[in-house]
Amino acid sequence: MSEGVKYKVDSWNNFCRVFELPNEFSSEYCFGGGIPTNFQMVDWFCPIMGLGQYTVSKEKCIEMGYIPEEVEVDHLDEANALVEFLKQKNYVKEDKTYLVLTTFGMSFSFKNGVLL
Repeated sequence: MSEGVKYKVDSWNNFCRVFELPNEFSSEYCFGGGIPTNFQMVDWFCPIMGLGQYTVSKEKCIEMGYIPEEVEVDHLDEANALVEFLKQKNYVKEDKTYLVLTTFGMSFSFKNGVLL
């Protein structure tokens, strides 16, 4: 696990997607350019509460004299908090593995409510 890793999050990169992974993956070699694999996207949302969402670019806000709010999140703390939140969702099923990808760079997977 990425212990001690921190990420800077603002209103323009505060986004994540949650994918349900297949039960089995191909055991074939991938040297020929890869093997197509289907992931099911089950959710998307802004994971860090309290950051506004703006209709103009970050650069435009700075140009207008507005300094965007930025928070720093710890990988392990945020991943554990998101797993607790996601466990309550009706699409999360036991014995399924989920992959969470954020636009601020953090990613993790979990199964049965436990980080992998």
